[in-house]
Amino acid sequence: MQDDQRVFDVAIVGGGIGGTMLAAILARHGVRVLLLEGSGHPRFAIGESTVPETTFGLRVLARRYDVPEIEHLATNGALRRHVSSNCGVKRNFSFVYHREGEPTRAEECTQYPTWGPPLGPDSHYLRQDVDAYMFHVAVSYGATAHTHTVVEDVKFDEDGVTLVTREKGTFQASYVVDAGGMRALLPERLGLRQEPPYRTRSRTIFTHMVNVRPFDSVAPPREQHGMPSPFSQGTLHHLFQGGWFWVIPFDNHSAGTSELCSVGINLDLDRHPRPEGVSAEEEFWRHVRKFPSVARQFEDARAVRPYVSTDRTQFSSRSVVGDRWCLLPHASDFIDPLFSSGLAVTVMALNALSHRIIDAVREDDFDTARFGYLEQWIKRMFRFYDDLVSCSYVSFDDFELWNAWNRVWTITTLYGTNAQNQAAVAFEKTGDPASFTALETAPYRGLQGVDNPWVGQLFEQARDVVLAYGGGDLTKDQAVTRIFDLLRESGLCPAVWGTLDPQDRCPSGVFTLWPLMRILLWGRFRSPQHVRGTYFTGGARLVGKEAVQALTTDVRRGSSLVQQTVRDMWVNWNRDWTRREIPSRK
Repeated sequence: MQDDQRVFDVAIVGGGIGGTMLAAILARHGVRVLLLEGSGHPRFAIGESTVPETTFGLRVLARRYDVPEIEHLATNGALRRHVSSNCGVKRNFSFVYHREGEPTRAEECTQYPTWGPPLGPDSHYLRQDVDAYMFHVAVSYGATAHTHTVVEDVKFDEDGVTLVTREKGTFQASYVVDAGGMRALLPERLGLRQEPPYRTRSRTIFTHMVNVRPFDSVAPPREQHGMPSPFSQGTLHHLFQGGWFWVIPFDNHSAGTSELCSVGINLDLDRHPRPEGVSAEEEFWRHVRKFPSVARQFEDARAVRPYVSTDRTQFSSRSVVGDRWCLLPHASDFIDPLFSSGLAVTVMALNALSHRIIDAVREDDFDTARFGYLEQWIKRMFRFYDDLVSCSYVSFDDFELWNAWNRVWTITTLYGTNAQNQAAVAFEKTGDPASFTALETAPYRGLQGVDNPWVGQLFEQARDVVLAYGGGDLTKDQAVTRIFDLLRESGLCPAVWGTLDPQDRCPSGVFTLWPLMRILLWGRFRSPQHVRGTYFTGGARLVGKEAVQALTTDVRRGSSLVQQTVRDMWVNWNRDWTRREIPSRK
């Protein structure tokens, strides 16, 4: 193809976080990238809560593809320094159980912490800031980007793709990636949408609010509930039969500058069908008023955006890849916001897709078979999250059942996150980006450890127990007993955790430095053979190195700010404008 302003190697439709990260990676490696966004930046978007596999995956992307700006999204400290002080901190996943007409009971909550510094904590993204940041990064690396440019049609032939836009005319590319989310273009144009083959059946009402109280101010005192970190410093899930609320605050730390809180309610369609003639706002507040502790948290809250009410949130496409096209995960399928899986699946897909596109451009070979891995593992991950979420809705029937099922998720998360860490450890030792190819070989493929046969077996057997309960074949007590038996038999639970103790409602403890070292030591010396040597190897060295780097960075930054303030009191001229250099193109 000739080098022309309307001819590109790859066109990406959609300027959200997934499309812009892909554009930055490809442009960094010399790919001629066109990025088309129908609206502009900043803009509202959901998908605001990260999980450890997201943040570890972002580190992998940044280091594998030499785009350090992506790593600024990986930990909350770096996010606040480099991207936006409007983002919140996520130190935990908290789940609080509710009964209609009753205040929450202190003993009916669970918590799973995110990783402490230097590898964490996780974050609540104010997406309008984060997406705009990544959009600008993509442009800085050389992507050609157009906002307020609606793609009206895509035409394929044997040589490439023609994109017809409403505002900017036509463009040509060798390959197109649809990052357009639920209303993506290619699924509509190619007739890819199908009846979702998923067990989960839920709908959502959501908005952004101000004046949402920290739940710690209305919950039973810590001396009674016993959770190790504040509810308000994590993603809070209020659980009840047939549904759950999310509370994602952006104003939950001392350095924050936002007043906003993302809130929403997710409802099982069969238990809570959408009422006719009732506005989204009124239905939201009807559910809030059912639960006294939730009502107290929201009694002063006011929405700053219109309430959005969806029909069934699950959607699906028959295929993820095709002849000269690919769908990013949120353009392909969606399950439910529970467990904040959307960004994690997107990051996993970007890791596998980016090097395939780079090689395809260099070799001028866009054979669909080259991208078959994406088809297999994106679809597999959506099937996993459908199982995880649908069984969670079943477990909301009773706190004891949730308390058991929740532990299965904590174990799969531990092994999925550690798989990402294993690749990072190997890269730190060798400096060879090829270390990251391990994430596409057994047992590290996908997320949540599902490629490990022991983890997969535990999950599938526990899933079948919950489904048997839901089908009336087991009592609640039988299901709870069987899940704890499966956890014990698996050998996957660290001996330093309280996973096998039903009374320990934060069974993983915390992920600060010493507890983290204890997990690594258990994995290396006391874990069963199917764990030892595959997980928890060499992590102590990486953690120690990054802890020193994090401390040094913060000390230098603090010292630099003091020096700049003193300097500016006395001198007008400076060379601060020279501080950033654009990396050379490959």
